[in-house]
Amino acid sequence: MTVQPPLLATVTTSVRHAVRLVHASTGAPVRGLAARLQPAAYGWSVFTLLDTVVISARADAPEPAVPPQVVVTLTDGVVAGVLLIPPVAGMPPRTVVVDLTAERVDVPLHPVDMTLTVVLTELSTGAPRTGATVVASATSGTDPKPTVPLPEAEPGTYRSAAVEWTADFTPLDLLVGGNLLRTLALDFGTTATTIHLVDTT
Repeated sequence: MTVQPPLLATVTTSVRHAVRLVHASTGAPVRGLAARLQPAAYGWSVFTLLDTVVISARADAPEPAVPPQVVVTLTDGVVAGVLLIPPVAGMPPRTVVVDLTAERVDVPLHPVDMTLTVVLTELSTGAPRTGATVVASATSGTDPKPTVPLPEAEPGTYRSAAVEWTADFTPLDLLVGGNLLRTLALDFGTTATTIHLVDTT
């Protein structure tokens, strides 16, 4: 008598959703994520890549009675510290709850308010460049372009108020006396960017 080996069942699993948390000013995806489904659903699973949460489901899994959400927590406290992440009741800090409304969902996270400080020196003498009118101007957005003034905080040092630097300022033009001195990129990994420049305008 020949004994037939048992049949192995195969189940197809497909990706249903891909979720990213994206820096609203730079467009860069945020890394360091942990995630879970809420509520848990039979046949559905979640795994995280460096900057993407992937939700997949077995072909034989029933559709959940309640559309699931994915609960995403930033595991890097330093990164989370420079982003605005409102607290969610009953959730750990640095957590975002995302409705799975599309196959691909990008959730923008805005940066915290930041200051820009520019230290200007004279081209000929290297002395502090005092009395200048210094303005940060957006390189995109509506006309006239948004601007942020940098009043002189001390001789040769010009500092903005703490503001949200939107995508319009990524990058930004630094104007001295209305003339372009340099196109700059802010450091969104900190709340205070300081740049030293020689005034060549």
